[in-house]
Amino acid sequence: SMKKECLASSTLSSTSLKGTLTKIHSRKHEARQKLLAHSAEEPEEDCNTCSCSSCSRTVRRILVACIISFLALSCSVAMDFSSFLDHWQKTENCLTELSSCRIQATLQIINDLQMMRNSSRESKHKNQENFSSPELPEMLTIWHTCTAVEMDGLGKPCGKELAEFCERLHSGFFKFVSVWENDPACSNGTWIFTTAIEKILNLSGIEEANIGLLRHSADWTGMITLRYLVTFQELNHQWILNEGGPDIQYKLLQTITTLIVLQDISEHFQICWMENVDQELNLKDFSLSNPSSSLEGAHIFLLALRNIQNCFLTRTMSDLKLKSRDVSSSMSLKISLLTIACLIYPIVLLSFKQMTGWIQDYAQTLKEKTEDLKKQRQLAENLLHQMLPKSVAKQLSKNRHVEAESYESVTIFFSDIVGFTAISASCTPLQVVEMLNNLYMCFDTRIDSYDVYKVETIGDAYMVVSGLPERNGEKHADEIAKMSLDLVAAVRQVLIPHMPNKRLQLRAGIHTGPCVAGIVGYKMPRYCLFGDTVNTASRMESTSLPQKIHASSATYLALMKDNAYELQLRGEIEVKGKGKMNTYWLIGHKNYSVQNDSLVCHWNPNLSRKKKTPVGSNVSVANSVITVQSVSERTTPVSQPEALYIPETSEVTMCVSAQVENTVAGSGTLGSMMGDPQ
Repeated sequence: SMKKECLASSTLSSTSLKGTLTKIHSRKHEARQKLLAHSAEEPEEDCNTCSCSSCSRTVRRILVACIISFLALSCSVAMDFSSFLDHWQKTENCLTELSSCRIQATLQIINDLQMMRNSSRESKHKNQENFSSPELPEMLTIWHTCTAVEMDGLGKPCGKELAEFCERLHSGFFKFVSVWENDPACSNGTWIFTTAIEKILNLSGIEEANIGLLRHSADWTGMITLRYLVTFQELNHQWILNEGGPDIQYKLLQTITTLIVLQDISEHFQICWMENVDQELNLKDFSLSNPSSSLEGAHIFLLALRNIQNCFLTRTMSDLKLKSRDVSSSMSLKISLLTIACLIYPIVLLSFKQMTGWIQDYAQTLKEKTEDLKKQRQLAENLLHQMLPKSVAKQLSKNRHVEAESYESVTIFFSDIVGFTAISASCTPLQVVEMLNNLYMCFDTRIDSYDVYKVETIGDAYMVVSGLPERNGEKHADEIAKMSLDLVAAVRQVLIPHMPNKRLQLRAGIHTGPCVAGIVGYKMPRYCLFGDTVNTASRMESTSLPQKIHASSATYLALMKDNAYELQLRGEIEVKGKGKMNTYWLIGHKNYSVQNDSLVCHWNPNLSRKKKTPVGSNVSVANSVITVQSVSERTTPVSQPEALYIPETSEVTMCVSAQVENTVAGSGTLGSMMGDPQ
């Protein structure tokens, strides 16, 4: 009966095998699904009633939550908008004041007046007798400097504000010069410039910027620092020219103290000071001694102060523009958020009830799809475990990189079909596929009984290894040997569907040695073996004979450690790429017998309880036997002791995996396909 079941299962095609696997997998969950369905039928009506009421309550709660969140969002946006608007207005006021045409014109006029004062001072020193005070036309040219300013600091054209300021400046300056001309007491020619600068500073409003403005906004730091920089520069001019009156020292000390505080507050002031003034010179160490000896190179210092002023003005305006733009962007974002919320919330509130029903339907569908996905995932995992070792498949499923691993000792099995080229030539491709499918289904079923891993099949070549990926100590040679004997016996029981009168013959070779194994490929990863052991095992198979297991000397030594196998010396043969080698025929196992009626290797408990015989002892070969019988051919003559006990078994096997590859008819081995050592 076992023979019929195996033969019947071996005639399944690859398509029917897939269907059989699916049925087997579905039967595992069938009982569980019936129990779940039965337990779910009784409370189904009650659940529907409860779900309706709970759904209604849930919808109401979510609607209330949406309304509350909308009100909270509106209040938050309104408060933030008010704060941002106030901040933006203060920043814009500071930026407008600092970059105004009035400030630009004032700075330019003061610079021109200081240059004219220096020129007048130099003329006085050169010609003391012929020196004369500045004339009125020369002074009034300053007014043209005011009207020549066309753009403010932001690049905007100047308007009525500058025209009104210039008109007011011209009127006040004209009156001042007229009084100066009619006053004979004003004999100092440079005094007129100093007084004019002070009046221009008062008219421009720069003097109005004081420390108190910082309480309203920190952005006023730029305007206040500019005011004290201009004042400090003018006081230095007066100090060098010995002008300014008796309170000049007090004014300088007060200005320096304020600038020290502003230097700690304003980062731009610190940067501009370090860039334009010697780093050893600090405001805190500034001396008010004699101007001729307090600071060497007074004119260079005054030029540095002017550069600091220009640098600070440029940096501060750029920073204020960036702040204003950031605040404006934040305000726009808040307004956009509020607008979107006003548009979206009503739509959400009106359509939420309908969406809830859709969500419930979708949840039910999703639950069903999830169950199907779990089943498909399990099938995919099972398929992956058939293609790759379980340990490797688990690492790949977790997106881990699988490193190649070296193994000190493994045993590799190669086999192919004798006369496969001739058989393929007399068959159609579909018949060849069906024949290989039957053979490998039976092989795959048999190797499940051993600690081995099937690497791959290419055409009629079949490759199996033991000792990797899971190391099994020194058992690998024993496992491959038992499997080889089983497969050689099993191949005679596999029928050729289109050639019922013929039987397949297997040629096998095994070798033991070191090996490297790893994953190769990205789209279709394969677990491949590399090393000279693979090539040697392939050579053992290619030089073997029909229905023979060709073993190398390394495998012979591994098997003879327990003296459990019967091996026959073949002799010295020439092996391609290896030279001459002593090889052996694996005849059988002393404690096993192979019965062709069930294709199951039975363990002999009587012999297994006997003490193992050491290597080299005198043991008769008659204590072990291997019986290989064929359905249509003669039986291999081997003596069998009468005391040999063969237990019966009712083991039922099922073909659980199959791999079919359509290749060009011909004989070949995996070792030769991987490459021969040169």
